[in-house]
Amino acid sequence: MNHSHNPDPSPASGEPWQQLWHAQALSPLDLSADELRSRSSALQSRVARRNRVEYLAGGLFVIPVYAFYIWLFPFWLTKLGALLVVLGTLVVLQQLRRRASCRALPPEALGQDWAAFHRAELLRQRDAVRSVWLWYIGPLLPGFWLFLWGRETELAGRGMETMFTLTHAAALLLFVAIVALNQRAARRYQREIDVLDQQLAARSSAPQDAAEAR
Repeated sequence: MNHSHNPDPSPASGEPWQQLWHAQALSPLDLSADELRSRSSALQSRVARRNRVEYLAGGLFVIPVYAFYIWLFPFWLTKLGALLVVLGTLVVLQQLRRRASCRALPPEALGQDWAAFHRAELLRQRDAVRSVWLWYIGPLLPGFWLFLWGRETELAGRGMETMFTLTHAAALLLFVAIVALNQRAARRYQREIDVLDQQLAARSSAPQDAAEAR
């Protein structure tokens, strides 16, 4: 589990892939307070579940394992890499909490306030996953590559070059996949924002159209 963006880009502009997903059919949105409350609750549950997995993975796996590596491996470069992975994971978890945690809904939020809150949360999550390369991948890369470098140096001349090459390739593919999946999630959040904006614009223009008809 980090961001200024245009919240309502024009479907007629941008790259071809942007035009493609803007052209996709957008499901209608019921703007009743109950529906918006339900959607906000579902979003918060989804985000909380995702973040919980990240906290558990970082706190119960990555940090303990690499802390053990600091003690286990004798070479200073490997130790330094493992230490940086631990520190990088702490940074990631802190950024996850700051950028992409759930925010409690004010109890007085009703009607239009529900729409404003839901839209703000969608924007927040969109910006968080869109910049995941910076606050999620970035803090982990230095320590991870330094750790691999240290292990390669320790085991040099033992015929393990192919294994390390495959490890580097697999790690690179994993990081690219994480960024790609989060960019896809960012586009999904943007589609939800577009739907909400269209519905809000339609609702706000309805009284004016009715008045002009008179």
